[in-house]
Amino acid sequence: MLKHGRTQRLLSFTLKPLLLALFVSLIFHWTTKSSSPAFKKPINPHPHLSKALVIASTTSSNLTWLPPALQSSHWTPHIYTTDSSSAELPVPVNKGNEAMVYLTYIIDNYSTLPDVIFFHHDHAQAWHQQFSSAYELAHLNPLSVLKHGYLSPRCLPGCENVIQLSGDVAPLHDLKGAPRDVQISSVLRAFWSEDGEVPLPERIAAPCCAQFAVTGDAVRRRGLETWRGLREWLIKTDLNSRSSGRVLEYTWHLWFGMEAVYCPAEEQCLCDIFSVGNCS
Repeated sequence: MLKHGRTQRLLSFTLKPLLLALFVSLIFHWTTKSSSPAFKKPINPHPHLSKALVIASTTSSNLTWLPPALQSSHWTPHIYTTDSSSAELPVPVNKGNEAMVYLTYIIDNYSTLPDVIFFHHDHAQAWHQQFSSAYELAHLNPLSVLKHGYLSPRCLPGCENVIQLSGDVAPLHDLKGAPRDVQISSVLRAFWSEDGEVPLPERIAAPCCAQFAVTGDAVRRRGLETWRGLREWLIKTDLNSRSSGRVLEYTWHLWFGMEAVYCPAEEQCLCDIFSVGNCS
């Protein structure tokens, strides 16, 4: 009996450390195997291209979706905070909704603009998006942006925001009571039509809602003074943020050189931007 008990104690003394070591090894293997893929950034399919993501946010924005989205894509973020003067990237005045952010980025980076810029809101998903913001960042095709100069990620079966322009204008400092088409025509006349040398379009249309990708070259179709003038108007106008922001929302495609009625076919749009559908 004494010999048997001594053998049991010897086996227990020897096996317990071995079992503990095996258990720790299995746990380490399991945790590292399951966690490592989350931190592995995909290979950049276009390493020769520079890409900037410009986000219009506020101090109350929920941006928890953004870090994982950036981990799995290749965008350089520029996150502006419109309601905090002490933010890392502030704006001169919290006015005009996302337009103030977009114009501020263009002005501050005009001489060093990247190949592709994606101007975007702060939300993870919105009613006007067919895909989540994370999906858009991961799948937007920068080569299509380079080809077209400007693309909206909102693909539709037809036109929306169709606005007839009468050509009537009003002073820029007195647009508050003017009809929407007069507000738009007045700003276009002042900054887009080159002192009237370029006729105003009779009708404009483009997908809503002020989210788009554009090339640096398309931005530079307009001189820096034009962009500064637009932002100065936005700061000084008697229009409220919603109305002044809408003037730019309805016309962004024009500033970047697109046709007045910009309504790409839905199937082609999805194929060009996200490689979705029959793209053969």
